[in-house]
Amino acid sequence: MIIKRERPVKVKLSTTITQDGQQEHFDFVEAGSFVEINGKYYLRYLEHQDGQETPVQIKFEDELVRLRRRGSSETNLFLDPRQETVMRYRTQYGILNLNVVTEHLEKEVDVQQPAGQVSIKYQLKQAGQIIGSYQLELQFAG
Repeated sequence: MIIKRERPVKVKLSTTITQDGQQEHFDFVEAGSFVEINGKYYLRYLEHQDGQETPVQIKFEDELVRLRRRGSSETNLFLDPRQETVMRYRTQYGILNLNVVTEHLEKEVDVQQPAGQVSIKYQLKQAGQIIGSYQLELQFAG
């Protein structure tokens, strides 16, 4: 039996991406939902950028955060500060295996409110070379 509880939240996300010496910054404010399914907790929302909607899901686990984005390319990140993880990045040209190095992960989630904030800093590497550095600041509240 699946037990599901879903509550509306407002999501604020600030992202800074550094690639090839260039830096880009994005801010999003989106309507979303905080979902509990059998004792597991998810934040879901649609990211709107350049006329496109990208479904995003963040799963909160004990020591790590899983981030999934589904759009023209598919991202499924396992952000774990204790170890390097591997991400399969699906693009229109095929699948790339990228290493994910989580340098910083701090999260406070109150599942009763629901409300929380997450701060993550990570790098993506391919064949030992850094292809990008990312910083996410996320806040949500009901």
